[in-house]
Amino acid sequence: KLLQVHEALEELSASDPRKAEIVKLRFFVGLKHTEIASLLGVNEKTVRRDWELAKASLFQVMQDQSE
Repeated sequence: KLLQVHEALEELSASDPRKAEIVKLRFFVGLKHTEIASLLGVNEKTVRRDWELAKASLFQVMQDQSE
């Protein structure tokens, strides 16, 4: 599973680096949306939206890898 997560995150990084960075900061570092927004210089709503889209994208990639 860890390898799948890594590969899915690399794929996301290639297509949308900001979303990948948000996933890393949220999932691995444990930052809150407000902290990520401040760090990346974007609106908190942008972080929340990107987080949701990134989760869906990662789930889809991992699901595709399992088939």
